[in-house]
Amino acid sequence: MTLLTREAIQRKRTLEIVEVDVSELGEIINHETGERERTTVFVREMSVREKGLLETALVDKKGKTNTKGFRALLVIATACDADGNLIFRPEDADYIGQQPLKVIERICTAARRLNDMLLDHEQEEDEEELVKN
Repeated sequence: MTLLTREAIQRKRTLEIVEVDVSELGEIINHETGERERTTVFVREMSVREKGLLETALVDKKGKTNTKGFRALLVIATACDADGNLIFRPEDADYIGQQPLKVIERICTAARRLNDMLLDHEQEEDEEELVKN
């Protein structure tokens, strides 16, 4: 067993990033080949601080959890470019909320998996897949 030192823990870590297909939002034509290319967005793991900010944003003035707008907030907190830089700002929540549910849900599912926020049925599906493999 190896015990990590304070210095080892303080080293900057790379947050995990996954790619999610969002072709329903519009395909891009490659001008060199003329072929349609799928469009994707990257989704990344949150830091502890970022997850805390997300959780705080979900609590109303009375201290109760309000999940209204959760999907948009999760997309804002996790959608990024290939380098892990977030691509949305809080003021984009209304725009994100107007997008097709199946696309946003696909992004949210990837974000929940990366950030250990799986719903009960998703957890069961993941466990079943692990057993099969």
